[in-house]
Amino acid sequence: MFVVFLFLASIAVAFGDDGSHGLRDSTSNSGSGVGGLHVGWPALVLLLPVLVAVFIARTATIVSAEGLRVRALFGSVDLPWDEVRGLSVSGRAVYAVVADGAIRLPCVRIAHLGPISRLSGGHLPDLPDARPTPAPQRGRR
Repeated sequence: MFVVFLFLASIAVAFGDDGSHGLRDSTSNSGSGVGGLHVGWPALVLLLPVLVAVFIARTATIVSAEGLRVRALFGSVDLPWDEVRGLSVSGRAVYAVVADGAIRLPCVRIAHLGPISRLSGGHLPDLPDARPTPAPQRGRR
């Protein structure tokens, strides 16, 4: 949904009025526009929603019985369960700890740790599923 709103906003920037309100702009056929529609460098703003959509579609962590596959915008890393020493949580980010450091697992949150530990086939300790806690009820004013 964010990409759709970003696309609509970029249309306004790309094809919006450039500030010159002369009669000549809307009636003359000279220039790069057709009947007042001028396409120039601001049209490059339309690439922004395309790049965001590619980033969202490409970035992922795929968990299987064989291991983890961490996909980034450019490239991916396969981590067999034998190489994963554990998982580390720092704030809202989850990292796979390996021999030479840690690799951030995109799109993985604390609530996903239970299913990941079960798919590891015993390579990670069993973790319970996260239980959602409801927000406290506010009293009527």
